[in-house]
Amino acid sequence: MERNTQKNGLVNMLGLLVACVVAAVIGKIANSATSAVGAVFLGMGFLVAAISYFQMRLENREHLEQLEFEEIAKDRNRSALFDESGDDTFLAKKARQQFERFFVPTFTTLLGIAQASAAYILWKWLPDAGLPDLTKAPLVMVAFSVFSIVLFMLGKYSAGVARLDKLRLLRPGGAYLLLGSVICVVVVVSFAAGRFDFPRLDAILARVMVFLLGLSTIETFINLILELYRPRTSKQAERALYESRLIGLLGQPVGLVSTAAQALDYQFGFKVSETWFYKFLEKALAWLILFQLGILMISTTFVIIDPNQIGLLERFGKPRSSGAVLEPGIHFKWPWPIDKVYRHPAKELISFDVGYEVADKESIGRTLLWTRTHYD
Repeated sequence: MERNTQKNGLVNMLGLLVACVVAAVIGKIANSATSAVGAVFLGMGFLVAAISYFQMRLENREHLEQLEFEEIAKDRNRSALFDESGDDTFLAKKARQQFERFFVPTFTTLLGIAQASAAYILWKWLPDAGLPDLTKAPLVMVAFSVFSIVLFMLGKYSAGVARLDKLRLLRPGGAYLLLGSVICVVVVVSFAAGRFDFPRLDAILARVMVFLLGLSTIETFINLILELYRPRTSKQAERALYESRLIGLLGQPVGLVSTAAQALDYQFGFKVSETWFYKFLEKALAWLILFQLGILMISTTFVIIDPNQIGLLERFGKPRSSGAVLEPGIHFKWPWPIDKVYRHPAKELISFDVGYEVADKESIGRTLLWTRTHYD
């Protein structure tokens, strides 16, 4: 089991590295902002998977050391020798404790700084990123579709086996694998929108991804602060400090309520998931969200044009061939983002002076003769 766990951790790490390189290369060649931002996410995931893999190796060494000690301790003559040796007997355990005490907080701090720097640089870069190269859309869509399936399978397996306490360190890398699968789908959607004459969606989705990277940065530093005050319980396995609940939620959006419950369980030391309020939310939250989204989409199907305005109706970024101009009144359309309406004050009287200035208000209304100077 230990060797299989290490192999899974190594596969997760290599999978994220390959996906990061491919996303970065495609982002450069196809000028895709979503692919470039996705490469940053996958790069962060590679670092997290690497540290998880190394920590798994230390825990496996500690486990083997404990098994060896128990075998030797069966001989009572030798057990006394090991009892007298004290801490020097469990060198692997001591190495793991030192690693978690010093290296993990340092790595988490550097990870937060890297996330903050990447979010700032990407946010400044996006206005100059330009539109994606749609001539390479078929190749990009096929490549990211394949990567989406592969990353999803790897991430789903890791997330499943990570439910066991001994395999919990597969969870951080698995969360980034699932997020990578979602990112691949986002890139495919952005290029598909470009094929339907809406290439600006690439920049919009890239900005959303950078915003989420900023939220992940905030979460990283909050975890560092909360770790100082979190109550320790002997029955509950410690969660890796560098593990992001936000990344896990983005990779598996259906686990919103359970993710929140796990966070509260971990921070406060009691089972929030056993309360009646949690059970109610677990059953009703999805329907409530769908209901609100439905109401929101329905509200975008009608538009009101004021008496002094006309509306220009666009479908997928282009004016409709018929009925593109909307007169004042109530009109119905397809929901956003299929149809959009731009209002213009076409029937509003606007006056302005060009080439001269009126001297004073009294001069307005007086009889003007061309033989006299009547302007300044």
